[in-house]
Amino acid sequence: MGKEDTSLALTLWDDEDALDASRPVVDRIRAETTAEQHMEILGVDEFEVLTHQLRE
Repeated sequence: MGKEDTSLALTLWDDEDALDASRPVVDRIRAETTAEQHMEILGVDEFEVLTHQLRE
C-alpha cells in the first residue's frame, strides 16, 4: 500500500474529559466516513500532547 492509498486524521481536545465525551460521536463519524469512502480503519491511537504557554 503506497502513500496515495492512506489517510491520517488528527484531532486535539482541551482535556481528557472532552476526549471521553466525544467518543460516541467520533465513533459514529468514523464509521460513516469509512463506509462512504470504502476505506478500512487500520488503527486508532491516542496520545497526550503537552504544551507550554509562554508568559508575555
